[in-house]
Amino acid sequence: MAGQDSRVRQIELPDRDLLYTLKRSHRRKTIGLKVSDDGLTVTLPARVSVAEADAVVREKAGWVIDRLERRQARTAPPLRGVDGEAIGWLGVEMRLAVLTHDKARTKVTRTEAEVIVHVDRHLSPADSRKAVLAALKRWRKSEALALMTPKLDAYAEALGAKRPKVSVREQKSRWGSCSSDGSIRMNARLIAYPEALIDYVCAHEACHLKVMDHSPRFHALLDGLMPDQKRRQRALRDAKPAGGAF
Repeated sequence: MAGQDSRVRQIELPDRDLLYTLKRSHRRKTIGLKVSDDGLTVTLPARVSVAEADAVVREKAGWVIDRLERRQARTAPPLRGVDGEAIGWLGVEMRLAVLTHDKARTKVTRTEAEVIVHVDRHLSPADSRKAVLAALKRWRKSEALALMTPKLDAYAEALGAKRPKVSVREQKSRWGSCSSDGSIRMNARLIAYPEALIDYVCAHEACHLKVMDHSPRFHALLDGLMPDQKRRQRALRDAKPAGGAF
């Protein structure tokens, strides 16, 4: 759009990272916030500083996160942390099995068909559900890091780039991000999607190790790395995660 440019910003909140698209418009007189399927977009008037955009996002973080979670809830039912629920794993639904044991520590294991959570038998039902969900989030981050790191390393090597420092976060509005210092953050929620779509996000972020923007040079790199990347991008855009949202 004429008179408008955009870029991705990231701010750290106490319990999560929040990414948003920053746009600047000569026609706007006030700061505008919009939550859509693409996440949060903040539009700034021409003479308003980026620091003010970050401040508004922090001030409205509760509202933004609520809207983002409502959108996610429309695509996947919320996971409650009880026995028998469906949990997503690489595009398929696994059965969540909640078992009790005499230890305070909550333990998560996986078989071919089940994700099994052992939880302290002395907890109340409400506390048990909280412990199960917290353990599943830790497990998901660990599994995602183990799966995605070698993929990102391989794509970086193919591009002649330095191996990135990889971390995994619970991100609401972006599948991944790459910083100018060569670090890549991936979204733990991707673990519920088919592996071919995870590969696409990894390839996309690896290309940012060479080109930070989405210029023709970037797309040429991505096409060379993954010739069907446009098909995978469309598939990810249209995909619904397997299992419940958590």
